[in-house]
Amino acid sequence: MRVTRGQADAARATFRMRTLHLYLTRQMLATLGMTVFVFTLVLLLGNVIKGILRLVINRQATIGLAFHAIALLVPYVLAFSLPIGMLTAALLVFGRFSAEQELTAARASGISLISLITPVLLLSVVVSGLCAWLNFDIAPASRMAYKTLLYQAGINQPGSLLQAGESVPFGDNSSIYVGKIQPDGTNLEISVFTSTIKRESWKK
Repeated sequence: MRVTRGQADAARATFRMRTLHLYLTRQMLATLGMTVFVFTLVLLLGNVIKGILRLVINRQATIGLAFHAIALLVPYVLAFSLPIGMLTAALLVFGRFSAEQELTAARASGISLISLITPVLLLSVVVSGLCAWLNFDIAPASRMAYKTLLYQAGINQPGSLLQAGESVPFGDNSSIYVGKIQPDGTNLEISVFTSTIKRESWKK
């Protein structure tokens, strides 16, 4: 079977387009993975400092429980970091394409912009579906499990809120002084002091 010149040109154009799409998809996936990892790490760090680290310092949570809480936070954080990472990845990839004149070369070869960004559009649809699934199902459940875990860690060891050698206000005229705490958090030596000074409010 004889192949005409037009068929050969069409085959070469299809091969070039497929190669370009494969190259663009690899660049997008690599950049998307990097940006999502960075944004997820930043958002996790903020939640860890605000909630989990305080419990670890107060000896209300073990290291294993802290890692469990972080794992529960990951789906909730991904609901935010995934769309931000997709937008950032698209800006980085096409910004580099433009800076290195690859976008100009593709347009000069007769490749339309819509045809060029087809794999990016398909990837964005997949990411949008994944974000919708996270927001409607996984993220709320993981957030609730995270809050429940921290609450249980707080009420299981209430004595860990008291520190040796510190005075804790209790009511209006009373305070609790903690003298000594055993290493296991039990056998607290507590003294309760009550002030007889009445507070008066002055009105002008």
